[in-house]
Amino acid sequence: MKKILVDYRKCVACKSCETACAVAHHPSGNLFGLIGDARTQVNVRVLGVEHEAFPVSCRHCDPAACLSACPAGAIARDPDSGAVVQHPERCQACAMCAMVCPFDAISFKHTHRALPGREVAFKCDLCHQRLARGEAPACVAACHSGALVFRELEPAREQRAKAGLKVYLLGEAGEPALFALHRELRRRTFARRRGEPT
Repeated sequence: MKKILVDYRKCVACKSCETACAVAHHPSGNLFGLIGDARTQVNVRVLGVEHEAFPVSCRHCDPAACLSACPAGAIARDPDSGAVVQHPERCQACAMCAMVCPFDAISFKHTHRALPGREVAFKCDLCHQRLARGEAPACVAACHSGALVFRELEPAREQRAKAGLKVYLLGEAGEPALFALHRELRRRTFARRRGEPT
């Protein structure tokens, strides 16, 4: 199954993924339609810790704890994409799904998909409608730094495990000078944004 994979070392906290997600899930389908709309749904959040940034969204776990915990049956797995999706018309806003989610990927608000006057749970749906059309998820398509990629999970996991084992056994860290330079540039960028001296 393909999943959205995150390389936090490449994230520059531009928040293009958040904007693309909001546009993709807004009824107007354009940026101007969602400006000032309190019901705008953003399924991915870019969190910053010190000088690191990390896009947080649903990991579409298998098995999914939120799916098992939902007493109303408002969460299901899409048979085509394997995405864990929500049905807001069934949601009772009991927050059981949010309590069991280890990634803090589920939020609550009155969205365009909710019944009038009701707050419901919402989260990443892996843009399963876009996947059906052969397109990548909106956040991945908008990411210009390569921090978000949409690829098969197992080959990526094996590749990362091999690289980690090579470092552990041989002490080869690849390009440490390049990573150190990249980290320093990010630290300065975040310091500038906060108004701190670089």
